[in-house]
Amino acid sequence: MNVKLRMSAGLPRCSFGSVAAAACCLMLSPPAGAADAAARDALREHRLIWSAVAIDDYEYGYNKFCECHREAPPETLVTVRDGEVVGVRHRHADTDTVVDAEQRNFEWYWTVEGLFDLVDTALEREVEVRADYDPALGYPTRVYIDYDPNLIGEELDVRLTRLERLEP
Repeated sequence: MNVKLRMSAGLPRCSFGSVAAAACCLMLSPPAGAADAAARDALREHRLIWSAVAIDDYEYGYNKFCECHREAPPETLVTVRDGEVVGVRHRHADTDTVVDAEQRNFEWYWTVEGLFDLVDTALEREVEVRADYDPALGYPTRVYIDYDPNLIGEELDVRLTRLERLEP
């Protein structure tokens, strides 16, 4: 049985292949809001951990999976100083080629706080959100958001590859 649970306006929505699966989905669904509450608790807990480690200068890498890069997306390397993006580079998966992003585009890249904000905003909008966090430092290691289950290609799937503290 293939059942997929999505939260919409606090209510579970299921996609399934049969009427029997629909009945099963309703029986297996958590109480309305339970998944959101657990996700909010995890977000709050890991945001506190990240805040407590107080890393203001760091570089992290991530892969953004999408239709255009299904198998091997480039790694994006983001340098953050004093909580601001100060450098962005893209390393292509098939080569060692590194391409610098233009400074005027830095606003489109996230800090770790920005990743937390993405998760928070998606939870407020009550869309499908899956996030994993580093247990020691608290930062998100994966953020998956499906803004509209009826559309293909608008999902956000970001997987962090590393995070390194930089000397001030």
